[in-house]
Amino acid sequence: MNQLNNKLKADHKNFYNKIQKSDKNSTFLRIAIYLLIAATTLAFYMIWHYNSYGQWAMDRTLQGLMVDIRVSWLTDVFKGITATGETMPVIIATLVIIMVFVICKKYKEVALTAFYMLGVWRLNEFLKGLLHRPRIDASLHLIDISEYSNNNQFSLPSGHSMNFMALVLLSLYFIWIFSSNKKLNWGLTILLLIYGLLVGISRVYLNVHYFSDVVTGWSIGAACAAMAVILHSFIGKTKYNR
Repeated sequence: MNQLNNKLKADHKNFYNKIQKSDKNSTFLRIAIYLLIAATTLAFYMIWHYNSYGQWAMDRTLQGLMVDIRVSWLTDVFKGITATGETMPVIIATLVIIMVFVICKKYKEVALTAFYMLGVWRLNEFLKGLLHRPRIDASLHLIDISEYSNNNQFSLPSGHSMNFMALVLLSLYFIWIFSSNKKLNWGLTILLLIYGLLVGISRVYLNVHYFSDVVTGWSIGAACAAMAVILHSFIGKTKYNR
């Protein structure tokens, strides 16, 4: 009798967990669809505006504001922040995520993360070469970017903003999907989103990107993350239905 009761309790718990997981997946799927529509619309608008009218008025305004607040200690802080958005730190962070999934034997997530980040990076390079927006004059930069390869003379969209935001949003999705600690999840969400925004802002502060480059990078990175979430949701549903 006790074995039967224990089995019924275990079945009830498994059934509840499956429903809860299904509801969580559905919620993130809806959020991803809305985010994809909003981010794609914003990205297309930013690119259309640049092709039609050139520089935004807000670019000049933000550049002037950054000059007004510029002090040596803040410059050092933003140099440190922008360094974490470079190619190598992003690659290392991606490899850490992949290794965690390998250890947990979540091979679909391994493949998704690897192809996703590679695709985001290649898309940024493609868009820079396609749009050909010249960078701010190198004499005005507060950091040296001469070591950048390929399309380093072009600035739209910002690679730091796009790649880092894409990584942040995908990481947050995985955190919420696989962790049930809501306090931890919300804390990491606030922390990573703020840091992702600061990486983009650092590019404007250091005068290597226009603000419109950064906004476009954020929006395309968010759209890429939304597509990855949608893909992962359908992969998960296929596995669950089986």
